[in-house]
Amino acid sequence: MARPSDSPSSFPAPGPPAVEMRSCPIAASLGTLGRKWTLTILRDIAYFPDASFSLILKNNPGLLQRTLSLRLKQLTAANLIVNSAVSNGTRRPRYRLTSKGQQVWPILATLVQFGLRNSAAEVFADGGPRDIEEVFPHSMDLLLGRFSTSPPRRSPTVPTPS
Repeated sequence: MARPSDSPSSFPAPGPPAVEMRSCPIAASLGTLGRKWTLTILRDIAYFPDASFSLILKNNPGLLQRTLSLRLKQLTAANLIVNSAVSNGTRRPRYRLTSKGQQVWPILATLVQFGLRNSAAEVFADGGPRDIEEVFPHSMDLLLGRFSTSPPRRSPTVPTPS
């Protein structure tokens, strides 16, 4: 028998959106971020600025070179990362987050926190859960990012007199 505190009505819910939407913003975000390997590739680029192709490949066992190359092209096209070899003329490209890509930091931080708490047996040798502040004590501002809960307001469209 379920305890009263476990009843569905005791859990918070945001309710319906206050504005009409053409599609789900989560589904739209997953169109880019939800592809296999994408978040771990972004993790490597976020955690290791100027990450190289070989570093990303090494950090992701099972990731094929072809898949990595495709994901890097997709992330560049989505303006989430930039290939720094283009600007410095080197043969070996390095990758870094764009300002749009930096908005992924809070998403990565949330996934890190969830893993630290709920997959501690896989993550830590002692199997004990931890908070993100314990693991990254000097990086909270970075991990929380510049993610704004409210984008700049659009000015209302005012019809011009004819």
